Amino acid sequence: MRKLDEVIREFYIERLGASQTDERYPIFLQSAITGLRDLHFDIQNFRTTVILPVNDNLTVDLPPDYIDYELIGEVRNGMISSLGFNHNIPSALRDSCGNVIERGIARGDGYTYFTDYNSTSWSEDGQYIGRKFGLGGGGNSLGTYKVHKDLGYITLNNFTGDEIVLRYVSNLKQVNGNFIVYEYMVEAVKDFIWWTYVRSKRSYGMGDKQLAREDYKRTKKEALLRLTRFNMPEFMNAWNTGFRSSPRM
Repeated sequence: MRKLDEVIREFYIERLGASQTDERYPIFLQSAITGLRDLHFDIQNFRTTVILPVNDNLTVDLPPDYIDYELIGEVRNGMISSLGFNHNIPSALRDSCGNVIERGIARGDGYTYFTDYNSTSWSEDGQYIGRKFGLGGGGNSLGTYKVHKDLGYITLNNFTGDEIVLRYVSNLKQVNGNFIVYEYMVEAVKDFIWWTYVRSKRSYGMGDKQLAREDYKRTKKEALLRLTRFNMPEFMNAWNTGFRSSPRM
């Protein structure tokens, strides 16, 4: 990994044949930052994972640098279990005075979904009938969610935990010359700087501008493949986990 400043200085030497930086350095730095953001949106290695508290009205405030989510779940036994998406969950409800109404998970009869689901039934003469399996079947047992990006929060339903895990795409923060660039992305950043440079210059023809664009698309694709590659041990582990042989009788 290298600092962004080092990448730009290499760009001066390799593309411009100059050993020293000049007045164009701030322009190249801004182009590199724009290129990093473009790569940042597509590469899964750059996802941010945070644990967020759940408010009393079953909402969760989104982080200020939030762009889009990849996973919303809860930690169970050291693993992240995903909640289910529910398009029908409304935004935070308010009363006539504008105050947010706290949405508890308890139903009108005093039982929650989980306690009612696990409850037992008895006949009038005292005979045991069994537990009420199947009530609310087909849904996610951990609860469901809906993201209201325009309002800045997530609404939850049938969720009993105190916090959730959010894995999301975030804005790049504090990007400057000291920003660390992954080695696989270095050439893509250089090609993006070159493309933005030549397309703004009238001294370069359409062929040169098109070639610079194609070079960036190629190196970006190579960076994506290298950073998201799936090796054989990972493949075998996923295969063995997802498919198990039936026991021999």
